[in-house]
Amino acid sequence: MGRFVARRLLQAIPTMFGIMLVSFILLRVSPADPVKLMVPSDTEITEADKDRLRAAFGLDKPLPVQFIDFTVQAATLDFGKSFYYHRPARDMIFERIPNSIQPVVLGLLVGVFLGIPLGFIAALNRGRRTDHGIRVTSVVLNATPDFFLGLLFVLFLAIQFKWFPIGSMNVVGVDCTLCWDRAWHLVGPVLLYANAGIAFYPRLIRTEVLEVLGQDFVRTARAKGLRERVVMSGHVLRNALIPVVTNFGGILTIVFAGNVIVERVFNWPGLGRLFFDSLIQKDYPIIQASLVMGAGLLLISYILRDITYALIDPRIKVR
Repeated sequence: MGRFVARRLLQAIPTMFGIMLVSFILLRVSPADPVKLMVPSDTEITEADKDRLRAAFGLDKPLPVQFIDFTVQAATLDFGKSFYYHRPARDMIFERIPNSIQPVVLGLLVGVFLGIPLGFIAALNRGRRTDHGIRVTSVVLNATPDFFLGLLFVLFLAIQFKWFPIGSMNVVGVDCTLCWDRAWHLVGPVLLYANAGIAFYPRLIRTEVLEVLGQDFVRTARAKGLRERVVMSGHVLRNALIPVVTNFGGILTIVFAGNVIVERVFNWPGLGRLFFDSLIQKDYPIIQASLVMGAGLLLISYILRDITYALIDPRIKVR
């Protein structure tokens, strides 16, 4: 296992280098100038002042030198200071990580713990009303954009009925992490994050369970006299969960990056919103830090996925 992890980490080095190179080039070739975006149009500032700003941020150096500086900084997770906030980009990202983790993790758990049982129930009731109802519901949820569901939540449950807050993390003047006020604000983002799992997993699990039920080893297990509960949990469900593990390949990236749509609709101060605002402002340090950290977590999540494969399916060996 240790050799496998070490080999995969070594293989990830050229991948990370390629991601850094492509992201660096795309940022530099885009037409907008970060210095011009920084300075309001009605501000009286000379070209010499703009040149001094570029020099202060290192934007006057040749592109190869800028890329080398970026690579060296990324190796130590030091991405410099934000152009707009004048704070270390790494610190700003680390501050937003807890904000993104809370709704994303809870939403993923709700999606998994609702979606997988629904798919199993649909497979066991194939062709019945329960099966049709679950499939139709999952298709409708999958076809509905997240921003539309979020706006419906805000419009009806928050504004009309006043059951939930319109947005943000806490009521003004309240600052807490584990309290009823935070839980009240989390309902909307969590449901929106859970929608993906509730819409996707029932159809996936239903298909996989029906396929596994027709396999010879399931018939053999029943012929040996095993209880139906043992057959379903130890043979059918375990094999049907392998595609779910595949879907979890990029889960750490989702936890890290959050979702721009969810955070914009509910005014949630997470990483996705920070990244989106930085793209508009051409804030290179924050954009580059987000891309590098997100890519690193994506590669790590793929390694964890392969290890989980071996734990679920004994036929798969990790070497």
